[in-house]
Amino acid sequence: MKKKKYFILISILIIAMGLGACDSDSGEMVEVENYTPVETCTTQSNTIDNKVTFSGKILANEEIFVIPKAAGIVTSVNFKLGDRVNKGDILFTLEKGDISNSLAQASNGISLAQKGVSQAKNGLESAKINYELNKEKIENAILNYERTKELYEQGAVSKSQLEQAQIGANEKNLDALMASVTQAEIAYQQSLNQLSQAQISYDQAASGLDNTSVEAPMTGIISALNVKEGQIAGNGQQAATIVDVSGVYIQLSVVESVVNDIVEGDEIRLEIPSASPDEIISTVTYVSPSADPMTKLYTIKSYIDNPDAKIRPGMSAKATISLEKAENAVVIPSNTIINKDNKKYVYVVEDDIAVEKQVETGIDTGEFVQIISGLKFDEKIITEGQFYVSDGSKVKVLVRGE
Repeated sequence: MKKKKYFILISILIIAMGLGACDSDSGEMVEVENYTPVETCTTQSNTIDNKVTFSGKILANEEIFVIPKAAGIVTSVNFKLGDRVNKGDILFTLEKGDISNSLAQASNGISLAQKGVSQAKNGLESAKINYELNKEKIENAILNYERTKELYEQGAVSKSQLEQAQIGANEKNLDALMASVTQAEIAYQQSLNQLSQAQISYDQAASGLDNTSVEAPMTGIISALNVKEGQIAGNGQQAATIVDVSGVYIQLSVVESVVNDIVEGDEIRLEIPSASPDEIISTVTYVSPSADPMTKLYTIKSYIDNPDAKIRPGMSAKATISLEKAENAVVIPSNTIINKDNKKYVYVVEDDIAVEKQVETGIDTGEFVQIISGLKFDEKIITEGQFYVSDGSKVKVLVRGE
């Protein structure tokens, strides 16, 4: 504002001087040259970058809740909050007493079932052997009966001999032997089922015993620990939380007018003061295809390597993304542009004369603007005083401090 007042004052003085001045010796009016004071800058090849900055939170790549598979009294806790653990490390243990007893009982059950299977198998084998032995005898008795019957009909044998032959030729005896085999097979199958059930009971007890040692499901940092020695841990209770901080990501929420200008692979500059004084360079790794139904904003993510674990989930961060960028462009201050009749103009100085030039602009950051056409490099653009000149006006370029 002071600069504008300065130029207004100078212009008024110059105009007044241009009206004339008195020569001190002759008393005659002497004509003084009329010009407008201006300041200029020279157009150069620059890079213009239209950036937008967002605030976001750092999140862990992966976070797992640890829930015991068995309920019991906690007997030991091997790590504390904030400790680093490796996959398979035992986080805490539960009391084994009742489960150990169940395992012993299940083991005895298997032994008994195995004996039952052995006995049933022997019974089945005996029934089969007995069937085969007696089958041949009965079949021979039937043949003998048929022959005796023929002889009886011929009068060669007595009726008592026929009746005696008939007794051993009864097929029902063979059916009874087959029924014994069938019963033995059923008993054997039942014993196998009992052994299978005993094995399942044993496996369940063994699994329960294994579940008394609660292991870390992945390598990471313990971010929450909700168990203490002596307390009861339930199999539906969240006992601990482990986060993987070897890699983290920043999550941003952007409006619809911006989201289409951001694509995966775009460079993103991060400022995380709590973790590093230096700017962190990353890339956009995810752009949500749809808006959050509640906020109507789109999610942007950028994954960051974090080998020293200095960047922690929950930290605040600023992310700067270039929406547009042009290199080797003619770039001038935005306030040098004059809008007139829906067209854009600037004034350049040529031989102390203000020359009006129509321009086409591109990227505008608010402070600087890209000139697509109408200007070339190494031209002197009027940056101060452009609103007080017209095409062809005489100007004088002032140097700051004059």
